Amino acid sequence: MRKFTTAFLILALALGISACGNTPKSETPISENNVSESRTEQTETSLSTDTKETSKMTTIQIIINGQEFEAELYDNEAAQQFREMLPLQLDMDDLHDNEKFFYFSDSFNTADQEMKEIHEGDLLIYDSKCLVLFYENLETRYKYTPLGKISDTAGLKEALGAGTVSVSFNINDMTDTAQTSVNDVSFNFETKTVTLNSGYEMPIYGIGTYSLLDEECVNSVQAALENGVRLIDTAYMYHNEESVGEAVRNSGIPREEIFVITKLYPNQFANAEAAIDEALEKLDIEYIDLMLLHHPGNNDVDAYHAMEAAVSEGKIRSIGLSNWYVEELEEFLPQVTITPALVQNEIHPYYQENDVIPYIQSLGIVVQGWYPLGGRGHTAELLNNEVISEIASSHGKSSAQVILRWNLQKGVVVIPGSSNPEHIKENTELFDFELTDKEMDLIKSLDRNEKHDWY
Repeated sequence: MRKFTTAFLILALALGISACGNTPKSETPISENNVSESRTEQTETSLSTDTKETSKMTTIQIIINGQEFEAELYDNEAAQQFREMLPLQLDMDDLHDNEKFFYFSDSFNTADQEMKEIHEGDLLIYDSKCLVLFYENLETRYKYTPLGKISDTAGLKEALGAGTVSVSFNINDMTDTAQTSVNDVSFNFETKTVTLNSGYEMPIYGIGTYSLLDEECVNSVQAALENGVRLIDTAYMYHNEESVGEAVRNSGIPREEIFVITKLYPNQFANAEAAIDEALEKLDIEYIDLMLLHHPGNNDVDAYHAMEAAVSEGKIRSIGLSNWYVEELEEFLPQVTITPALVQNEIHPYYQENDVIPYIQSLGIVVQGWYPLGGRGHTAELLNNEVISEIASSHGKSSAQVILRWNLQKGVVVIPGSSNPEHIKENTELFDFELTDKEMDLIKSLDRNEKHDWY
């Protein structure tokens, strides 16, 4: 589900063919006494400051798990090539617990020099095709072409974490451009996805599994997947993580094409690390795409920190919140490191959150709506609303499809729940029509500020 934005990108080579060759993992930085004999001896020349730093430095932005870093590119041919490829989003593998790397298909115009010392934040090209980002200081005798360096490396190692990580590289010529890039949570209606601030792509429609249990849950998720759905929402309190995992594993669809959301409930916050491992065990799908805190509660900040740690360990790819509103977010966000990728709240025509949604989106956070069709006990009334029914009739669509499309045009991801295969299919047919501004305003006028659950 990750986004690859340029024809230059190919799958990273296996870890055995690493950014630094086939050197076995070392517990200490490479030095002149422990350099692998598998590399050819090379003449030692120091990389001078004059070579690296010129008056033509270019600033770029690097985003890792929602955290932003600035880097200065040097004035050389390889750095210019790299700049012209931006924006890029790369899945970078780990080597030796000190670097992340990615192999391109084409070579850079390199001017290799042997570097005595490598510093945290150095961005280099190895072997003409391999981009390397170091997050530890070390000594080396290997040759690299320097591309640039991260200016302030505070938090870099923690953001990169263990294992593979998605890293976004963006041109940062102007502050406004960078800010727009960070805050852009607009939907791509061609790919039917949105890019989270963690760098991962997520479908903008899916299936919710609240109240679906056991075989009914497996069958419903299976029906959704067969109809092209690739976003599945579950939670510890839904008591169906195992069923969701079973449907995903048995689908025959590559794991990376399916996006699974689950949640920690407040009664798990005090021991969130164990709760995360429990969710991984129940789902049994290698990793969790997005984990949310289900709603505010005691120890919620500590639980979020545990999710941040799980991101660095590769257990979770993105993290977020559910049932957080403006006041809760203003209090919560200063206490955490990774900006939530998504906030999931109750949203439907009778409870529209027209002030909350823009606020969340302005922070570069995607909004997702639960109970998009009003929720149990309220769905029939909403679907039979005269305004919505008339709009549906004019488009040859159902009321449910109109409501879901209304959400999408507001920039709200939809996850309607159903166990009916026909309804599940119907809920995917949202991209062959568009509501007019007048129709959007008519639905907006239906807002009652009427919440249908206590969250």
